Amino acid sequence: SAPPADAVAVINQGRQFFSEACAACHQTTGEGVAPIYPPLAGSDWVNGSTNRLIPVVLYGLKGPVSVRGSVYSAVAMPAFRKGSAFDWTDEKVAAVLSYIRQEWGNRGGSVGPDEVRRVRGKFGERGEFTEADLLEIK
Repeated sequence: SAPPADAVAVINQGRQFFSEACAACHQTTGEGVAPIYPPLAGSDWVNGSTNRLIPVVLYGLKGPVSVRGSVYSAVAMPAFRKGSAFDWTDEKVAAVLSYIRQEWGNRGGSVGPDEVRRVRGKFGERGEFTEADLLEIK
């Protein structure tokens, strides 16, 4: 059966937000640009725990990160939370994450704004995460 119309609308919004803010680094193919910007397609970070993925978008990521067996070394991925330069709402973050978790052969599920809100509440007003920080999250 087809997904509900509202789920399709969220994915379409996520695709639009991704093309505006994320595709310059991660590319429209989700393959990134080695050795700087990591791929999202086939990424364990994208397909894995949303408890680890949501903080990457909300707070940003600094330092090297291993994806699909290679190390990527972008200086930092910017934060997208409210109050950052991008100032994204929980709904916008959830839409982008839902899109990338279901695009390019990825098999992750949708992410709801309530999940984003919960992660934001857990970590408050902190700075960027590192790969080591993320690996400590269950």
